[in-house]
Amino acid sequence: MVDVVGDLLPYAVGVALSPVPLIAVFLVLGAPAGKAAGTALVAARVVTVAGVATIVALLADLLPESNGTSPIGLLLRIVLGAVLMVWAVVQIVRRPDRNESSDQPAWMATMGNASVLQAARIGVVLSTVNVKELAFGAGAGLTIAAADLGAGATVAAAAGYAVIACLATIAVVVAFWFAEDRVTGPLDQTRVWLGRNSTVLVALVLLVIGAILVGESLNDL
Repeated sequence: MVDVVGDLLPYAVGVALSPVPLIAVFLVLGAPAGKAAGTALVAARVVTVAGVATIVALLADLLPESNGTSPIGLLLRIVLGAVLMVWAVVQIVRRPDRNESSDQPAWMATMGNASVLQAARIGVVLSTVNVKELAFGAGAGLTIAAADLGAGATVAAAAGYAVIACLATIAVVVAFWFAEDRVTGPLDQTRVWLGRNSTVLVALVLLVIGAILVGESLNDL
């Protein structure tokens, strides 16, 4: 189990580097519902991220196996790895100006009045409509499936992956619960920095994860 969690770290880091969830949590914490809304958003996000990885892992377990390895599963991992590497190159080539924030959609301005239920819905949406996160979730699920764990261990591994992937947003909410006045400034500066540099950071992670997927899969053929 420990080895599997270690293999999942690159995917979790890729999800964690996305600035959109962090920005969303920060904005929701400023809503009338405040801390409760932020907690609901993060909880919904953790459950959804874990759910995506679990579903992919369980579906991958249904694929036909040959000598303990699913040829279709390996092919899917190779294709996913290749797509991630190409995507990384495209991200770098098309990256915006350094002083621009590329991951701050205009609709986030409405989050300042989110209720607890609306915040939870935002947490689900952020984890299901972001293609990059779905790609990382698929990679995590395929990695879990390759470890040939039982159903319970599969869910546990996916939950561990989700917690690590959402650790930044979890930390923000915890910090606001216990030291709101002291952390507001630094967190806002971090949010702005991530917004300006996330494209290159995520592209590098995409490239590394893609190479890992392709290399390990080719080795298992």
